[in-house]
Amino acid sequence: MTLVDPPSDTETESESESDLPSPLSSGGAAIPSSSAKLTTSKTPATEFVKPPFPPPTHQQHLGPLLLQSPIHGHNVQVPASINRHLRDYQRDGVRFFHQRWAEGRGGLIGDDMGLGKTIQTIAFLSAAFQKSGTSSDATRRHDRVRALQNEGLGRSDLPPANKKWPTCLVVCPKTVVGNWVKELDTWGYFEYAIYGGDKFEREDCLKDFVMGRLDLVITAFDTARMYIDHLSGLAWSIVIVDEVHRCKNPASGTTIALNRFECRARFGLTGTAIQNGYKELWTLLDWCSPGRVGSQSQWKNAISVPLAEGQAHRATQAQVSKARLLADRLVNNLLPHFFLRRTKALIADQMPRKFDQVVFCPLAKTQLEVYKRFLDAPDVQLMVRKDELCDCGSEEKRGHCCHTHNAQGVHWKDLVLKYMNLFVEISNHVILIFPGFKGETDEQRARRREYVKVAFPGQVVRQADMMYGDELCGKWQVLSQLLDTWKAEGDNKVLIFSKSVKVLEMLEGQLQRKNFNFCYMDGKTRQEDRMRSLDKFNDDPAVFVFLISTLVGGTGLNMTSANKVVIFDPNWNPAHDLQAMDRAYRFGQKRDVNVYRLLGAGALEELIYARQIYKQQQMQIGYEASVQTRYFKGVQGSKSHQGELFGLKNIFKLHETALATKMIIEKANLAEMNWALANMDATPDGMIKEHTASAERNLADFMLDDSPPTSQTDRISDILNNAGVAYTHDHQNVLLASHVERNITSAAIAGSKREDGEAGVTLANEGAPEKKSASIWPPRRKTNAPFDSMSRLEARVEALIEMGLIQSRSSLASFGREFARMPEAEQRLILTKADLLSAHKQLRQSSPFDY
Repeated sequence: MTLVDPPSDTETESESESDLPSPLSSGGAAIPSSSAKLTTSKTPATEFVKPPFPPPTHQQHLGPLLLQSPIHGHNVQVPASINRHLRDYQRDGVRFFHQRWAEGRGGLIGDDMGLGKTIQTIAFLSAAFQKSGTSSDATRRHDRVRALQNEGLGRSDLPPANKKWPTCLVVCPKTVVGNWVKELDTWGYFEYAIYGGDKFEREDCLKDFVMGRLDLVITAFDTARMYIDHLSGLAWSIVIVDEVHRCKNPASGTTIALNRFECRARFGLTGTAIQNGYKELWTLLDWCSPGRVGSQSQWKNAISVPLAEGQAHRATQAQVSKARLLADRLVNNLLPHFFLRRTKALIADQMPRKFDQVVFCPLAKTQLEVYKRFLDAPDVQLMVRKDELCDCGSEEKRGHCCHTHNAQGVHWKDLVLKYMNLFVEISNHVILIFPGFKGETDEQRARRREYVKVAFPGQVVRQADMMYGDELCGKWQVLSQLLDTWKAEGDNKVLIFSKSVKVLEMLEGQLQRKNFNFCYMDGKTRQEDRMRSLDKFNDDPAVFVFLISTLVGGTGLNMTSANKVVIFDPNWNPAHDLQAMDRAYRFGQKRDVNVYRLLGAGALEELIYARQIYKQQQMQIGYEASVQTRYFKGVQGSKSHQGELFGLKNIFKLHETALATKMIIEKANLAEMNWALANMDATPDGMIKEHTASAERNLADFMLDDSPPTSQTDRISDILNNAGVAYTHDHQNVLLASHVERNITSAAIAGSKREDGEAGVTLANEGAPEKKSASIWPPRRKTNAPFDSMSRLEARVEALIEMGLIQSRSSLASFGREFARMPEAEQRLILTKADLLSAHKQLRQSSPFDY
């Protein structure tokens, strides 16, 4: 019986070291079966040092990485054989591990996928285990146990397993066990075993560990949870959890089980420490360093709530000020003690570009009709109207009085998930509400027959007639034309991800109809078939498309042969979609990668995407104290501030004629634009001249750029326009740090210092208070009164019109989108030019002389 999966599908959200550039790439290693209770790194007799490949030329003479001066006569150091392959930031990661280990506490490594979390971990362990990096390490523990037994010590008399050298338990997803095996065999000589398989195999593994024969044990999450009683009391020095974000829920069985380990240090590895909210970061930090970051309620009150409130569009001056100061303290003062995170910016110069386009696809005619019929259905109205006063006159809310259950006796709370899934299905394709898909139960088929009756009242419709009509799927109208264009270009390969197997089955039929050569993978695809399909897609030029389940294909696969990625339906958790994109956009990719996220415009999917923005802004704030544009009124976890994001009314709402996301983003950009025009000072006198010159050049390029779009861009735009797409945007631009918001924040902090607790930092289009400039603006005669903020705004708007940057005041919102993406030097330069033009105009109007 094979315990682990083949190594080519074993890396996950974190990374496989095989994806690192040469020479950090290693060949595949044989994976032991569960019957091999002990595995030592294997090497030919003539080879004494690992890894077997040469280091970069500039590092080939490096010695060991010294972490600590002699302890018990030995230096704590990473062997030269490993250190010669490490990058500088990876050495910093090893130092992070060791410093916390030396202090008897744990930590969290949160590097982006592809930066080498696994090799950093192995390098640290080699130092902690006092490895030499040579074949003398291969049987060191076995030899010592044998020597002790030769001295007459019985099994019960042997010292604890970690008496002479530290020990380690690695917990990871089952599909990653093989990757750990491969990396341990690549980078050194470790005595390890896999805890899994049947009862006898597990017992053999623990026997070897208790006797002191093993450096480390590797096991899967489910195995650790099920057999925690056997594992928790052993002599572990270090516990390492790979993909520790799987423990983000403090009440889950896995988290509770892993909290039972008592050892010198716990370490977690994850590229997504914050996925849905700040609470998850607390859970991971508390597991790594129990009790050191306060209780869950303390974290919520001190960090989660203030950060969420301060990011709201209508946050008060005091809330904005508190949130920004708190984010800085969190990132710069608290987290460095427990958390180390580096991003792909470290390797940006070695990667091609990624373009992440969000396409708001209008619902097709029949889709829209069906969507509206279900919104009017009694079950949905029962949920949407739950907070209205009951019509019985009790003054109680309907959902807690006379309208708690539907006609079938089901409570409204138990209907929510069912109808959320239904509306997502309708957003993707009307065919998905029909019965007849693989794996359906009799109950599911009966329920779907009832759906069809609601969707098509009084009509007799056949499923076969509903598959291919253009009026049934707005997304397919877009995707079909994109695929035709990419196929005609001849050298493209496309990944299409969906979180729904039913969607994949629908797309499978569409691709067959187009005679496209494609591969398919979902959760039921056997491991050997996955690898066969992966190789075929990467190696066969005739294979054009790969249909993949987001949760299955989002981890563990290298698909750098693809240069187009389509996310057919958004996930509530943005990390899943980001991981899916990284199947193509990773080390080894030689071409630019174009990502297209398809959303059902106006439907529930648009809300899901808005939640993704909200969550990713939380990531940016929690990781980097990034100053983000305040797009949304809603506050996560606040029933009184659900805004446009939270609550059942937002979930079951259709924006039929307006693009909600577009309006939200434009409103926020316009608000920032107005605030900047009314309050932001122009270029300071002491501004560095080089910055000014650069800003001049960039501004000139912006104002004079009348170059036609590239043919590729032109073709894509034509396709989207022909399909009725009225709006798209670059996802990465939405998450850029905002220079204007940084100035708003500075004003909020200054205002809070002057007037402690007084609310008032609203955006200019909502009635901004007057702001006195540090310098007199604009130049004026002494008899002139100072400009207030609103007069300044109007004068600058008129100047922007004269400069040709906007056509009229109504076009200020679209210019605000461009203004928001500009570097601050360019923003201030525009304001300077506007001020000079306004001053010149004022002087002309007030002077008796002609110019």
